[in-house]
Amino acid sequence: MQAEIGVVGYRIKSVAPDGNLATSPDRDEYYPVYYTTERQYSGTVYGLDLFDGGVREEALKRARDRNELAASKVIVLHSGTGDRRGFFVLLPVYTKSMSHETVEERRHNIAGFVQGVFQLNAMIETILSSLRTPLDLNIFAPDSGPNAFPIYIHSSSLRTIPFNPEPLHFLTAGRHWSGTLEVSNLKWKLVATPISGGHATHVSAWLLLIAGFLATGVIVVLMWSSARHELHLIRTNQEMTELAQTDALTELPNRRALIDRLSISFAASRRSARQFALLYIDLDGFKDVNDTQGHLIGDVLLQQAAERLIGLVRSCDLVARLGGDEFAVLQTDTVDIAASGTLAERIVANLGKPYFVNGNEIYISASVGISDCSAQLEGPKEAMMQADLALYQAKEDGRNCFRFQSKEFNQQVRDRVKIGDELRIAITRGELELYYQPQVEIVSGQIVGLEALVRWNNPKRGFIMPSLFIPIAEKTGNIIALGKWVFEEACRQTKIWENEGIAPQSIAVNLSAIQCKRSELDRDIAESIEQYGINPGRMEIELTESVLMEVTQEQRDLVERLRALGLTIAIDDFGTGYSSLNYLATYPVDRLKIAQELVFRVTTDPRHATVVRTAIRLAQELGIEIIAEGVETAGQALFLVSAGCRYAQGYYFSRPVSVKRATELLRQKKISPINQSEKTKSLTAA
Repeated sequence: MQAEIGVVGYRIKSVAPDGNLATSPDRDEYYPVYYTTERQYSGTVYGLDLFDGGVREEALKRARDRNELAASKVIVLHSGTGDRRGFFVLLPVYTKSMSHETVEERRHNIAGFVQGVFQLNAMIETILSSLRTPLDLNIFAPDSGPNAFPIYIHSSSLRTIPFNPEPLHFLTAGRHWSGTLEVSNLKWKLVATPISGGHATHVSAWLLLIAGFLATGVIVVLMWSSARHELHLIRTNQEMTELAQTDALTELPNRRALIDRLSISFAASRRSARQFALLYIDLDGFKDVNDTQGHLIGDVLLQQAAERLIGLVRSCDLVARLGGDEFAVLQTDTVDIAASGTLAERIVANLGKPYFVNGNEIYISASVGISDCSAQLEGPKEAMMQADLALYQAKEDGRNCFRFQSKEFNQQVRDRVKIGDELRIAITRGELELYYQPQVEIVSGQIVGLEALVRWNNPKRGFIMPSLFIPIAEKTGNIIALGKWVFEEACRQTKIWENEGIAPQSIAVNLSAIQCKRSELDRDIAESIEQYGINPGRMEIELTESVLMEVTQEQRDLVERLRALGLTIAIDDFGTGYSSLNYLATYPVDRLKIAQELVFRVTTDPRHATVVRTAIRLAQELGIEIIAEGVETAGQALFLVSAGCRYAQGYYFSRPVSVKRATELLRQKKISPINQSEKTKSLTAA
């Protein structure tokens, strides 16, 4: 036990048969005794033994379930100098602002108990020590039967010989006075008998009855004193609760406080059918402000946004900060849903106005999701989920707007969640497969590489488009397992083609920003390459400009680390991202892939043609290989060759194909597009 708690010289002690404390022998478990630390109020310290056969538990449950003062049965108060008998009383305390009308609510919302412990001998002696009557007072426990002996005896101060305890039926068979002393729900039995040779008078009996009233009065006084102490504790607890329910930055209520207020609103709605609404607010573009301007400016912006929100709502409404750049408004007593829309419109307009922070003029926008709450909803959790879904819809629709929760959108979200769950299983069940799109030399049609593209053949839904399940995988985190599987499967298939002697020069695999941010990325890639023993230079990693921009702010050495593994690097969708020229100058990449959005219009839009020609010349000047994506027509292919681009991929040459078909194409080594014979002369001449 000493090693477990780490206190030198510490030993557990038990009450020995002689009443003294002795070191306890080693046991599998111990039942502790509660002791007070307030020695200034008691010369001797007594404790409650938890191993009491359920006496304490029964009183706790009774006080909690009935919401009333409850007293325990007689208990033993342990002390090293001798045990005493007594009882304790309990008063339940429930969580602030939470309902405790029913037993279920009381059990769920109980916060604790106010407890007072009384020694019978000390209590009675204090009350009756000054009374001189020819009566002996016997106190019996509430559940005492005829043969029970008193738990406490106060012998008369006039007695000259010792008093021997007698059972209840013996004392009540002769001359006696009996009464009860009520403590909460328990009734203690009092029996007074005259001393031998003495005379009990009515006056003495009345004195004894008054003593009983005094005993009750002492208990009331002690409980009042305890209650005063509890009020102090409650006030302290309220201050701590307010701190725990307040956002430190904006001094708005936080998520916990919002949930508490929502619970109250739902309870009121069930009683009186009052309507209320919950608005979720997200600051669009706040992350960019934090990243570029710094957290100090971001904090000031959040404070200003909070002040604007407070100025837009009524005093009966609640504005809360949920965390980060998310806020919420609980709109109470809404006449109709249109009122929520009006408020949301004002929020979007006001939060979109410029912010002035330390001489900086900052612009952001806001998206708002609205849940129309009513008694039909289960509670705060469902209301918050619906508001969050509506906010998601607002972001999907372009941000800087508000949206109401709708059944149709809820169904779409549920479908996406279900697809996310099914995708997690699909990765392990073998429902996924890689398709490969050939990359070719435009003039000759020779295959120089393949791009690996994942496909999902769901047993119930059939083929699911990557444009649907890839974004879901990124939102749910499944992209980590999915991306790892794609790279490993590409390595496995590459090894098969190497063994057959038909492997292309490169196999391209896309990486998402989420994958690139993981510290385990290097290890996972290295393990896959080592597992299948392939040449790492054959594996090409494709990164979009947006991924590079997002990731390299945190991991500027990403490209260098990937190249250190022997991989080649390509910038995908070149020309559609941010700061393209900056990335070319900063990162040592091997290939540029011109985005299909630019290639698609090279024969119809002179501006697109100029951009593509410029990109090709730039790559040539930097010594970087270039390949065009999305080539679908002979005219596009002809333009690319004339502009100096040697390689391309797209439907003009081949759609993404299965492993079986890709193997056949690799054996052929070339691809012949439809009417290739007619186009070859033009392409060669160019």
